[in-house]
Amino acid sequence: MPRPTLVHGARGIESGNFALQFGADKIVFVPRSAGEGEHYTFHAGLASGVLDVHKTQMSSGRSEQHRTLFAMRRDDLPAMLGAMTPLLQELLALLRPLRLGWLKHHGIGIARGIDLISDEDIAAATRKRKGRLAIDPQLYENNIFVPEFLEEVYDFPDGNFALFRRRRRIGIGFKMTVGGGDPRLSWIKLTDLMRFVRCWGPKVMSALASLAIPPERYADFSVLQR
Repeated sequence: MPRPTLVHGARGIESGNFALQFGADKIVFVPRSAGEGEHYTFHAGLASGVLDVHKTQMSSGRSEQHRTLFAMRRDDLPAMLGAMTPLLQELLALLRPLRLGWLKHHGIGIARGIDLISDEDIAAATRKRKGRLAIDPQLYENNIFVPEFLEEVYDFPDGNFALFRRRRRIGIGFKMTVGGGDPRLSWIKLTDLMRFVRCWGPKVMSALASLAIPPERYADFSVLQR
């Protein structure tokens, strides 16, 4: 399986607090605050049939110690996705229609390029450094666009943009072009999104725990015998 690549041909992402490296079937997370040689790995288990998250710690700079933090059989993924179906439905229910007259009436402005989600925005605001993407502050600032007129939102590429009131971020907007070339605008209020995350966080953790392989069964899976 080929290793995934990001824009600029990068194989990972880095910031001041962490680094992510993408492999063919794994993702390695390195927190900057961790000790030397400490990192966390998510392994997709394409060959073993077991996906897992484990912590790796270097011992005296020579040997490695591994500790499994979570493991689940890939056969249980459909059950996991089924448990998450209500989550997606509730998330989509947060979308509200967005009208330019409402924006003007409430003194709300918009800006594109704040959130780096699309490949175009990521490419415009980052550089490749040591094989990883890193945000360039000057490029990021240059990529942010605040239109003089709200009607210019219809010239935005399909994707997301930010909503502000008195310089305070209040939501995430979305532009989508539907059949016939007609643009559709919608948005999610940030307070609604934060409430959704607080509500669903424990539910997701509970669903994961119910499908996790218990530690006493790790010996039954060779990939977990570290």
